[in-house]
Amino acid sequence: MSEGSDNTAGERVVFAMLVGVTFGAALGTTVLQNITQGIVAGVVVGTLAALVFPAWTDRFFETVTDKLEG
Repeated sequence: MSEGSDNTAGERVVFAMLVGVTFGAALGTTVLQNITQGIVAGVVVGTLAALVFPAWTDRFFETVTDKLEG
């Protein structure tokens, strides 16, 4: 995200979904033996995490953007 952009709830949810997809793909490949089910589960869990734990998601989002910027 660019400097000065607001960290809206939408950005937080999309970020959590992308993190969920990453972990879900790994989980689906190794445990479920079906990557599609893993990705779907990751999106659901990531979305729920963003909605239930917004402070944790915001901290993780800030940490990632700080690492990517510099």
